[in-house]
Amino acid sequence: MIRHSSSLLAAALAATAFAAGSANAQRPPAPVGVAEEAVISGKIVDIDPESKAVLVQGPRGNVVELVAGDEARNFGQIRKGDILTVARGAALVAALEPVDSKATALAESVDRTTRAAEGGKPGIMREITTTVTAQITKVDPAKRLITFRGPRETLRTVKVQDPAIDLNGIKQGQMAKIVYREVVAITVKAPAAAAAN
Repeated sequence: MIRHSSSLLAAALAATAFAAGSANAQRPPAPVGVAEEAVISGKIVDIDPESKAVLVQGPRGNVVELVAGDEARNFGQIRKGDILTVARGAALVAALEPVDSKATALAESVDRTTRAAEGGKPGIMREITTTVTAQITKVDPAKRLITFRGPRETLRTVKVQDPAIDLNGIKQGQMAKIVYREVVAITVKAPAAAAAN
């Protein structure tokens, strides 16, 4: 009936798959991650309390399994018919500065997790702050976007919202130290409460 998987990030990725449909879920990921917001909701159609797994039916009718990790509270408060929502905020640059061209590409992430209060419906929010030294591959001052090649040779595009960060001083090909933040939140609400929001 329900098989096992884990992690908040896996849940967010699986939720993205249920919104896109099962055909899209089989496609490999695109090489460039674009800084976009996403909010996806679905109805819980089955619950396995032993494995902390739920089956969620997306807006197009496809079903995805999500498994709550050890950090999840109040799993027993989930009911069939509840609405599960995954919200992923855009990756926003908090700091950007050029560094020596001989700098080594590296990345370090720190995350902060907030869980739902005891007794209510489950929910979790994770803010991930990543500091990366990477090569800038594209600068779009008009859209306030930068694309960089990280230490694993993957490309990532992030939004620079802070007007104090001058993108005119950042050039394609140079190394830069970039600090960016992302937020992923998963909430569960009763159908009536979800409709009110």
